[in-house]
Amino acid sequence: MFFINVFYVLCAICFALYYFVRKQNGNVASTTKDSSISNFQKTYLVVYALAIGADWLQGPHVYALYESYGMTTHQIKILFVAGFGSSMVFGTVVGSFADKYGRRNNCIIYGVLYGMACVTKHFGNFWVLMLGRLLGGVATSILYSAFESWVVYEHSARGYDSDSLNTLFSQATLTNSLVAVGAGLAAQLAADCFGFV
Repeated sequence: MFFINVFYVLCAICFALYYFVRKQNGNVASTTKDSSISNFQKTYLVVYALAIGADWLQGPHVYALYESYGMTTHQIKILFVAGFGSSMVFGTVVGSFADKYGRRNNCIIYGVLYGMACVTKHFGNFWVLMLGRLLGGVATSILYSAFESWVVYEHSARGYDSDSLNTLFSQATLTNSLVAVGAGLAAQLAADCFGFV
């Protein structure tokens, strides 16, 4: 209970600091006056929050899930290294896929790959889980590159000013943090109620 109370206090402090900084920087409001920019930013933030939320939602309990399947510590280590290694190897070529097939298509590929990776978590077989970790690694590489490149391209194509892009990335960082905390709480609640799968 102590940690929950500390969490609420820290949330209150963070929100107070957010509004204080926002009030101090009057330029934030001025960069979002145009309704087309505002709609563009809101659309991006909703899509980004859903995409990043998928990653944050399943992340906290992956180790416990593998453990519940009877995997040894060594097997779990291999699965994690495979996932991070996959992200490292494929992350170097993901950008070229976006250039060749389009940034929007790359983001759609993220959704398909990540969905397939999540489906594999319902099987207690080491090799199926390995496939899921490899798919998840590729999807994570796309997540942390394609969405930003897509929004930068669209932002430039629409002729918006650079200040509004700075504001958008600031809001995306805040959104990522809020989604991470919310997803962690939701994942814990779901795990408490239904188990790890």
